[in-house]
Amino acid sequence: MPVTDVIIEEVVATVRTTDSAALLDPKLVRRLVSAVLAGTDERKAREQRRRQDARIGDDGERDQQRDW
Repeated sequence: MPVTDVIIEEVVATVRTTDSAALLDPKLVRRLVSAVLAGTDERKAREQRRRQDARIGDDGERDQQRDW
């Protein structure tokens, strides 16, 4: 009997909550928004650091601060 590989490319799931009011709780919404904004800020900062580290060329301020 031949062996067949099965590849699952998509998963569909249904999530049910026990308390539908909890999803709209203002405190929970504020916490979620705060967490998302913090993650977004961190991502932007990381991207900015990556760009600065990868920069090639003359950057007057950087060269003036070096002692070599």
